[in-house]
Amino acid sequence: MNKMIKIKKAMVAFAAVLAMSLMLLPSVKADAAVTVLAAPKDAKQTISTETAVRVSWSAVPGATAYVYSYSSDNKTYTGEALTGNGGKDTFINLAGANWAAGNTYYVKVRAFDGTKYSEAVVATVATAPKAPATMTQVAADNASATVSWAASTGATGYLIRFGATQATAKDIQVVKTTSVKLTGLSADSAYYLAVYPIRQVTTSFYASENCVENPRVLTTAPAVKGLKLASWDVKSNIVTLQWNNTAKYENGYQIEIYKADNKLVKTYNIYGRRAKSKTFILKSVKNTPFQYRVRTYTFMNGEKQYGAWSDLAYAIPQANVSAAKVSNNAVKLSWKKVPGAKNYTVYRATKEGGKFKKVATTKKAAYTVKKLKTYKDYYFYVKANGVSIGGKKRNSTKLDEQNDIYVYIQKYDNSVTTD
Repeated sequence: MNKMIKIKKAMVAFAAVLAMSLMLLPSVKADAAVTVLAAPKDAKQTISTETAVRVSWSAVPGATAYVYSYSSDNKTYTGEALTGNGGKDTFINLAGANWAAGNTYYVKVRAFDGTKYSEAVVATVATAPKAPATMTQVAADNASATVSWAASTGATGYLIRFGATQATAKDIQVVKTTSVKLTGLSADSAYYLAVYPIRQVTTSFYASENCVENPRVLTTAPAVKGLKLASWDVKSNIVTLQWNNTAKYENGYQIEIYKADNKLVKTYNIYGRRAKSKTFILKSVKNTPFQYRVRTYTFMNGEKQYGAWSDLAYAIPQANVSAAKVSNNAVKLSWKKVPGAKNYTVYRATKEGGKFKKVATTKKAAYTVKKLKTYKDYYFYVKANGVSIGGKKRNSTKLDEQNDIYVYIQKYDNSVTTD
């Protein structure tokens, strides 16, 4: 009995000494015998086409190869293979089976060191959308242009590249809609525009490849200058208006005719880039003051886009004069009153193309010119004065000789020769 007790005491003492010995040995970390292969880092898309992508990543220390696979739903992965160069490349150019433009896909990459694989990393990628099928300029003024295009399937936005020419064009913005208004432009100018549909599924990259272009995005012309009444034959009522044609991209011109009271009476549209005048006969302005203005137009998407209006110009007719013999040294000039005229001034010249001198001013629509000589040439015209139009009092302007009246008195003839 006593012997058994002694044996048990000796075993307890040994166990205590052994435990103390183990506590004095160097500690061993649990993972010291197992090397964990790190997963690839910074896996991201760097290139896209409509059917392919490139994914690259940082090299993993200790890796001898990389294996990839791909998926359209991030659930089922297929096509597992080594990267190029025997698996040593840290990028892949991948065109998955049945990949389509403007879609999202997933690429899984693992490192391999000859015995084991790392954890997988997944890169979300996108194929580039197809270019819009059409592009149309839909509006413009002399400082802006609006362009729209057909939607591209799968596009999350559209990159706008714009400039004076294709060579100088720059990426200026990304829009979410299928149209853009370009502002701050020069009048009567042409610009280059390209629209690239993009698909963006990460913050670091957007997929884009092809574009739709318009090398002739136009602004309208500035206000027409040099508008004037070129001629007005008051007998036949044939009127000709003229202006300076300096526009580069117009398709035609529009003219509006207003009465003195600002009532629109006629609109003329003149097709042709070289137009610089308009001749017309308009009953509503016969022997009547009128106002007029002109602007350019350019066809865009089948619609007219108009330039700025010119300032209003004003036309006041000379009086339509007739002459009757009073005596061998006097003729009576008479005319139809010009609406709104305060009075009239009679002018006379003694040879064709000669200088006209003022004879008299009268409020009546007739005046007898005396102290004339027989068998002598005389030329007369009558100016209407003080017509209220456009907020001012204005006079008619002598345009050419067609409204002058020629008088030739003969002693034994009661008529006078006139034309």
